[in-house]
Amino acid sequence: MKSAKDTFLKLPKADVHNHFHLGGSQKLLFDRYPDSTIRFPKKYNGLTGMIDFIYGHLNKIMTTKEDVINFMEMSIESSIQDNVTLLEASVDVGLSRFFNDSIEQVIAEISQIKEKYKSKIDFRPDIGINKDLPLDQVYLYGETCIFSGVFNGIDLYGKEANQNLQPFQELFTTAKKNNIKTKTHIGEFSDEKSIEETIELLSPDEIQHGINAVNSSKTIAMILERNIRLNICPQSNICLGTVKNLKAHPIRTLFDKGVKVTINTDDLILFNTTISEEFYALLSNKIFTFNEIEIIRKNAF
Repeated sequence: MKSAKDTFLKLPKADVHNHFHLGGSQKLLFDRYPDSTIRFPKKYNGLTGMIDFIYGHLNKIMTTKEDVINFMEMSIESSIQDNVTLLEASVDVGLSRFFNDSIEQVIAEISQIKEKYKSKIDFRPDIGINKDLPLDQVYLYGETCIFSGVFNGIDLYGKEANQNLQPFQELFTTAKKNNIKTKTHIGEFSDEKSIEETIELLSPDEIQHGINAVNSSKTIAMILERNIRLNICPQSNICLGTVKNLKAHPIRTLFDKGVKVTINTDDLILFNTTISEEFYALLSNKIFTFNEIEIIRKNAF
């Protein structure tokens, strides 16, 4: 199987579900912050446990604007090391707090990163919007990013269950009118009904996770009818406890139903599994054949 590992590493890949400042490898973190004593757990207690870990540990390392830039560049460099040639990563607009509360400074920094690495990777940043952000900031920051010409997509995330998405409709409409691809996190910690409601309200081009669509033929039909791609992160799902293990993961069923799926890292620094390693795990656990993984790999492009 070693040759399969090497093959996956050599293949060009796309990571289209990546939270930019959390996308670096643990190795690069310790290389850049050798005095860090952080210890990453193998599993987190759901979304709340992950957020608690970020605030309690990572955010004690990432304390300045320079640190944020460091973390973003670690994400780019980790992607390049895994031969990711296309990176769609969400830049959380809330990071403006590290840049004197200036979203313009964030945009300028992302422009510089794009320029710095353009010969090595096709970096297409998404506008990262957390539902917990005050709505006035959502629209101020979101629209500024949309009209900047720097971003290719928008990604809405945060708590999934029992959330009112209507306040975000206008922002998604503005994004679509400006040829910005729309993505939203749903269906990892929420049920199939929430996926249907999200599709009806926001009409996203792509869904981040969406794995609980497997529980409803109606939900799958909606996804197929609208040609929505599911950007799935198996190791993330396992580490957060939404799926017991790889063999229990619904990605195989979704694939068999004709849903267009991709494999991604989500937060490499937390889940410690590259796309090449994800592919190898799916092959070695006999979830997919090599040819089927090739279909999934190409889906992301």
